[in-house]
Order: sequence, then C-alpha cells, then structure tokens
Amino acid sequence: MSDASCLETFLHAVKDEKPALLEAVGDNSFDLNEFSTFVRKHAVAVYLYSVLKDGHLLSALPTRLRTSLIAASDEQADKAQRLLPEIYRLRELLAGGGLDVIFMKGPFLSNRFYGDPERRSYGDIDLLVQDRAALVRCDAALREADYLRRSIPLFGHRAAMRFVYHYEYRSDRAKIDLHWTLRSHFSYKIDYERVWANSQSEHLHGQDYRVLSPDYVIVLLALSILGDYQKARVRLKFLLDLYMVLRVVGDDTDWDGFFDQRRREDLLTISATVLDLTLSILDCRHEYPRLASALERQAAFAEARPATDPTHLLKWSGKVGDKIRNHVWTFRLHEGGVMRSAAWRLLAEPFNQAVFR
Repeated sequence: MSDASCLETFLHAVKDEKPALLEAVGDNSFDLNEFSTFVRKHAVAVYLYSVLKDGHLLSALPTRLRTSLIAASDEQADKAQRLLPEIYRLRELLAGGGLDVIFMKGPFLSNRFYGDPERRSYGDIDLLVQDRAALVRCDAALREADYLRRSIPLFGHRAAMRFVYHYEYRSDRAKIDLHWTLRSHFSYKIDYERVWANSQSEHLHGQDYRVLSPDYVIVLLALSILGDYQKARVRLKFLLDLYMVLRVVGDDTDWDGFFDQRRREDLLTISATVLDLTLSILDCRHEYPRLASALERQAAFAEARPATDPTHLLKWSGKVGDKIRNHVWTFRLHEGGVMRSAAWRLLAEPFNQAVFR
C-alpha cells in the first residue's frame, strides 16, 4: 500500500466523505497496519480518531484500526492533561515577572483552528519572546522554575540568536521551546513589530493567552514544513494544520495583500510554494479558488514547483544524499540564492548542533 493510497483514504475523513472512507478501510485488500503506521507517523491519528468519533463511525471500523486510533487519542489526552496545567503555570510565572510571550501552536492552534484543544497532536510548549533582553530574563525564569536548558548558546546568546531560532528546556512536567524568531535565516526580514502588533488573544480554560495572528500562523507552518522537508520527513500534520487555518480564515482573505507582505519579508517564494503544495497534496485547490488564483499571479515561485508528483514529498528517508538534495532544493526558495544559503547553512551548523541537542 503506497503513501498516496494512505493519503487518499485519510482525505476522505478530512473532507467528510464517509461512504468512501468506510468502503476503503473495509476492502479486503486494504492494509490496516500500513494505514495505522501512516497516520501515526504523520501525527494525524488523533485528528482522524476525533472525526470518526464525531461521525459515529468508530464502531464500523475494523478492530485493529479502531484500537490503534483509540490508543493514539488516549496518549494525546494524557499529554494534554499534563501540559495544560503547566501552560497556565507558565503564564502566571512569566506574567509575574513582567514578561510578555506569545504562545505558539500546541493546544492554542488546535483550539482556534480545529475547534478543540485535543483534536491535534502536540507534546511541547512553544513560546515566543520579543528580543534578547526578554530571552535572557525568560531563560533565567525557566531555570529558576526547575527547567533544565538542554541547549548550549554557542559563543553567547547574541551569536546563537543569529543562527538558530529557539532553545530547548526540559523538566519532569513539560518540554519547552523558547523562540525569539519563527525561524532563522540571513535572508528573512520578518516584521516582528507587525507580529506583536497583530497578535491576538485566545481564550482557553478560563484564561486569555497571546497568540499569533492567522497570517503569521501560516508563515510559521510554511517554515516548519520547509524545515521538515530538509530533513526528508515532511509530516502531514503541518499540511493539515495549514488546511485547517485556511478553513477558518476563508477564501475571501486578501491573498494578494498576504503575498505582498511576504514579498516585503523576503518570504514570498517559500510561502507561495508551500501553500501551492498544500493545495495539491490535500487535493483542495477547488475549495480555495481565490487563493489558487493569487498563487498563479506570484510568478516568482513558479520555477520552484517540483517536477514530480507533490505527494512524493511525504516519503521519508534517512539517507544523507536525500537530505542534501532536499536542502539544495529549499535553498532555491530563499531570496539569498543557492550559494549564499548553502554557505550560511554550513556556518550555522555548529550552532544547530549545540542548540538542538
């Protein structure tokens, strides 16, 4: 059973095509083990479980598949029960120290765009601070709260912040990624004044939290997908996230304005390419005709489109050669050009090794 077949079956659930889904999984030739592995590997089993449960379809599933999905849902529920109290604790801790942070992804993305904090897989807490001073203060606050910083700021915070985008922290309660930027690259000109000015408030379990605006959620997801591709392990999870964001923001969004802002931030080719691939891989271009039309007007990224079937991007590989090939392709998407991007990557590698341990 191919990844393309697994994807096709999963998309029946995403698009509420219940008869087609039940027919697919009920076919004697359908490989239940491979499909279960596929949705777990791509971190979409929890979402699939929630859709089937809401549609009262769980009992119609083959036992092995139902058992696998229930186990994935229970695992995520356990993680949420541990993380949600810690998120509230962090909010109080940081606010008490006068620290303002943006809570990224996790239950907030799930609550806003999936309709429930437990319909999406997540396992850590992502925080964004405004500047180096805030990073230093937040770093001290987390370590005082018994978090161990696993990352080593090679040559100090200033140098590390230039080449990487977050530090990793661990405690017996949670894992935290402390960001100062969405992603790091010499060519990115992300308008962080705009990021903070346009941030929104999300109400979760009786408390309000600062979160990214939808346009910067799209940017964050595009950059996350790009990073996954460089590692030759694109997860369907982030593509599904993008689809869910599109469902909420709708096709009436000013997409030309969105792409104009990305052009000013030197992120046009990246954002357009990833959105275009998402529409293709999830077979939803017809659902977003205005976005599709706006993409066709962005000539800058046309040459970057892969020549092969875009679903091939979902194939995982541990081969060094594949990762090098993928890096070279992504270098073409950066405004700085292939050679400068390759040189920057080599320069950044020691910092990556020290920080992402």
